[in-house]
Amino acid sequence: MMASCSSPIAAANRWPLQMTVLEIRPHPWGWKVFEAPGVEPVFPEKRQAIDYAETRACFRSGEIRVLDASGNIERTIAFNETDRKL
Repeated sequence: MMASCSSPIAAANRWPLQMTVLEIRPHPWGWKVFEAPGVEPVFPEKRQAIDYAETRACFRSGEIRVLDASGNIERTIAFNETDRKL
């Protein structure tokens, strides 16, 4: 007998899902990529910050959020492991 997705057996066998969120926000010297405390490089151009975030997102699932000066989400770039090209 196969367990359904809602059964306790199936739920116990699932891996916890983790989602990575990288934020790109304006900074006095350019654009800051926030990945984790202490991992906050600043780039002079927005495109450089997005390229860096996309590289750091390699082999993860989640999204990159580009914020405006008010902290509102200007753009979201989703990524996951199935989109990777080997």
